[in-house]
Amino acid sequence: MQTIAGYEARTVEARGLRFHVLEWGDAAAPPMVLLHGLTGHAHTWDHMAPALARRFHVFAPDQRGHGDTSHAATYATADFVADIDALADAWRTERFVLVGLSMGGHNAIAYAAAHPERVARLVIIDIPPKMQRQQAPNWDVISKLAESGHTPFATFDEAVAAMRAGNPTAPEENLRYRTHHNLVFNADGTMTLKYDPAAPVRWDPADLTDALPCLTMPALLVRGGLTQVLPRAVADAMVAAMPDAELIEVADSGHSVPTDRPEKLAALLLDWLSRRA
Repeated sequence: MQTIAGYEARTVEARGLRFHVLEWGDAAAPPMVLLHGLTGHAHTWDHMAPALARRFHVFAPDQRGHGDTSHAATYATADFVADIDALADAWRTERFVLVGLSMGGHNAIAYAAAHPERVARLVIIDIPPKMQRQQAPNWDVISKLAESGHTPFATFDEAVAAMRAGNPTAPEENLRYRTHHNLVFNADGTMTLKYDPAAPVRWDPADLTDALPCLTMPALLVRGGLTQVLPRAVADAMVAAMPDAELIEVADSGHSVPTDRPEKLAALLLDWLSRRA
């Protein structure tokens, strides 16, 4: 199992929830906030956070219902936006770089549109502005999960195999690392996923199409070349709708670019952030 060190794990009480947060880098450096995707967690960013932390003070929270943060009753876009604002206040960060993957990218779009004065630069990773959640091919499985809860895994390899079904393009060691941090290890030797099993079905993403023209800060849209989530035509339309945006593709990555190609993504982000400083 890989070991990645260099972060401080902290707890923040906000909006009636207990948030688990990883912090990287010098507190005097410019702040950056990283938002993981649906069913993910803050350790999603561990493979690229050390590189980012050479220039930024990085905050990576487990969002509501995920990782070691409290489960919640609702998972609407407005809930996540209010959470980000409360966390930023708790961190005393007035203005920051905001990076989000998938659901986190959706939340980042919504937050930047609602609070443009706080977002210096915006990075959206592999998510469209509008989603038809109930048309997802595995919607029946997601719906049942909310009622039945997670089924325990007998072995770690069994858990990794289940995660591999959802991410065929991740390097094996990266996938094992991400899976390890997404598990609760039970007293009987079994393992259970950490995220709220109701979160995927209760996630209620707003249609953010009309928010794109409001994103006046420099914005970068990152698309995995092998993704099934963000069609190229939709990505091109998003960039055209934003006042100051560009598109970068990571050709050999699927949807979860921070897991599939973290070193490449970190280099691309740092280069773009330097150009748009």
